[in-house]
This record gives sequence, C-alpha cells and structure tokens, in this order.
Amino acid sequence: MSSGKPSTYFRWGGWALLLLALFALRLAFGLWAPPVQPVADELQTTLIGLKYYATGAWPYYGNDVVLPPQNAVILTQDPGPLEAFLIGLPWKLWPSPLAPFLLLNLLSLGGLCLLGIYALKRLPHLPPLFVIPWVLTAPWCLHYSTGLINLSYTVTFACYFFVALLESTPSLSLGWISLPWANILTGIFFSAWVQFHRTWVLVLPLLAISFFLQWRSTQRWYRGPLFFLLGASPLLALIAPTLLLPGYHFFRDASGFSYGGFNPKNFIKFFGILAQFFAMVCYEMLHFLGIHTADRIQFLSQNNLWVLATPLFVGGCAQVLALVGFLAFRHSTPPCWAPMKKLILFAFFFTYFCLLFTSKSTEINTFCEMLPLVMLYSIYVWGFGWKKAWVRVGLWFILVGGICFQVWCLFAWMPEKGSFYAQYGDTLNKAIVQKDDHLLGERRPGYLY
Repeated sequence: MSSGKPSTYFRWGGWALLLLALFALRLAFGLWAPPVQPVADELQTTLIGLKYYATGAWPYYGNDVVLPPQNAVILTQDPGPLEAFLIGLPWKLWPSPLAPFLLLNLLSLGGLCLLGIYALKRLPHLPPLFVIPWVLTAPWCLHYSTGLINLSYTVTFACYFFVALLESTPSLSLGWISLPWANILTGIFFSAWVQFHRTWVLVLPLLAISFFLQWRSTQRWYRGPLFFLLGASPLLALIAPTLLLPGYHFFRDASGFSYGGFNPKNFIKFFGILAQFFAMVCYEMLHFLGIHTADRIQFLSQNNLWVLATPLFVGGCAQVLALVGFLAFRHSTPPCWAPMKKLILFAFFFTYFCLLFTSKSTEINTFCEMLPLVMLYSIYVWGFGWKKAWVRVGLWFILVGGICFQVWCLFAWMPEKGSFYAQYGDTLNKAIVQKDDHLLGERRPGYLY
C-alpha cells in the first residue's frame, strides 16, 4: 500500500504543475495577446464593470448590442447586472487591473477542464495528457476565453451548459450527473449566458429537444422545465429590475441577434460557414496573426515561424476536413456516437438558418459559444483514429507544435503592446485607485449603463 503512495503523489503533483503552467499561459494570452475583437470592445466591456465599481450604481445592463459593421452606436444592451458584477466585484477584493482577468481565467480553466474530463468519461481510451491540454490550448479556446470581452464569459458558460445539457438528454447522458441536477445546472448557466450575448437563441431548440426526450423517457413533462427554472431563477431574478424599467422591451431587444430580413449573402456562404463551424476547435492559428494575408506573411517572416506554421496550417486544414467527413461515418461505438452526430448536425443547420436572417457577419465570433459542443464531437473523431500510429503522431505533433507556436507568438506580440491590458493597464489602475470610471474612457453613444 505504502509503495503506491509516492507514485500517486507524484502523479497528482505533476497534474497540479501542468495545470498551473497552462493557467499561466492562458492568463498571459488574456493580458498580452492582440484582441480577437477591436480593442474598443474590450474597453467598453471593462467600462461597464468599472462604472459599477466606481459608483456602486445598480448595473441594469450588460453587453452592448451594436449596429454592424461600424459597431460605434448602441442599439440596446443585454439585460442584467452579471457582466458588471464579474468585472467590478473582483476590484472590491483586490483593486488591481489583474483582478477580473484572474477570475475570468479561473472560471474558463474550470469550464474547459470540465469539458475535457467529460470527454474522457465518454472516450476513456484517450490519454488525459492529450485531451486536457488540447482543450485548454486550442487557439480559439485560448483567444476566446481569456480576455475581458463578453465572448470569453459566454464560451466559459457554454462549457458548463453543454455538459449539463448532454447529461439531461436521455439518449446522450452517461448518468454522470443526476437528471434533476443536470437540469438545474443547465438553467444556471443558460441564465448567465442570457446576460452576456444574444446567441443564447441558438440553443433554444436543443433545450426543447432535451425536455421532449426527458418527457418521453419519464412520462413527466414538467420535471425537466421545473428543475431548469429552479436553476435559472436566481440569475434571472437579477434581470427583473431591468425588465421593470419603462421603455425596456425584452422580446424586441432579444431579437438583437437578427438585424432585418433574409440575407442572401449569408445564404451562399454555406460551405464557408460549415468550415468555420468546425475550424473553431482545430489548430487553425493563422487567423490570429493578422487581418490580411499580407500581414500574416509579414509576421511569420519577421519571427521565423515558417517551420512550425506550414505543417500546422496543413494539419489544421486536414482536421477540418476530417471533422466534416466524419459526419457521414456510421458506427455503433463508442456509445452515443450516433446521437452526438445528429446533435452536431442539428446545431450546425440551426446556426446556419439563424445566420440567414441577420446582417451580422458569418465570422466565428457570431456563434463561438457552440465551441464546447463541437469540441466534444471533435474528440470523438480523434478517438476513432487513435489506434492508428500515424494519427496519434499527427495529433501529438499538432498539440505540442501548436503550444510551441503560440508561446513563440506570445513573446513576439508582447513588445508590440497591442492588447487591451498593454494599452490601458496603467490608466485602468489609476481609474481603479481614484474610482473614476471616466478616466479610462467614455461609453459609446446611446449607452444605457
């Protein structure tokens, strides 16, 4: 018995050090990587939390809903105070610009680790040393869950939400979470998502399917919705003061995901949207190196990154093709493969349908909250090929090479000081100390809070 304890301690100690290193990498990305959205978006997000911290006024509204493509004028804002709380409250505990970054990265680390652990429960033949770092360092996971922008929070909430949703769906559940608690957790994280981004409309049909399958399985139609509402009620109660304001019409404003009628431009982008839908879980890194191809080539040339960039680019494209190709793959194992494939197909087509009725672009930021669901599907696909040596070698190369590539990029980005923290960190610190929300900047025209 005693001979096994040192190896157990060594293993847990190794995991603790690995997670600490990955947390440090993710925090560094949040602080120093160039923004995935315009810096103005991170500034406006931070100003919402800063006003709450500086004035103590109840934050009725969260994320700005702006008119594309200029994004300069506010149409409305998402209801609820949660965004202001998660940014402003950490400063009450530690008045440092780093405080909300630390909280966000702890939340996102937990959500992505939960997603990785859940994937391992479904595919136990895959090594944890591959799955957990893969989920934590995939480029879109790094860039869309580490910086102070509403999408970082919604992707994080979506990790918790989708694990709970799958456990509440009889044909997909592993029994890992009891049905009542699965519904409660789904309600909690859905109600958090509602306060940050309009894309919660994308999962309404998935909730309806889950409730229907629960009713068919238990013959009690009310149990799923009842426990869901039980979980959602505390955070939905935070929205109540906003809904009671004169002039605020939730259902009109909830349509903010759409701007206008049918969009034929998005209709003809079917294959592009399909590729983007699956690319957000692949090591598709070039997207983050510059807006234009010329910018990306210049960055790679200046930093001598071609050696890793070329095979990673080829590997990333191959990953997307594999994920799309496996939609036609029929197999009875592992468990839940068939319903998982149906679920991901339904999620994609409903996302595509929603994009047909919006003037918003079809960029990944429009539907990046679907990332956790696509990530689970992708790990199923990698699991099918894991027994083949060339697949294992290829995936390990992409993982290790991808981490090295991104660390190299991070060191190249730091001197450029293009991130929100690099540009505004000192001014933000002064604004925190002086409790002056105007010192950092001004809100967009038409802001509600």
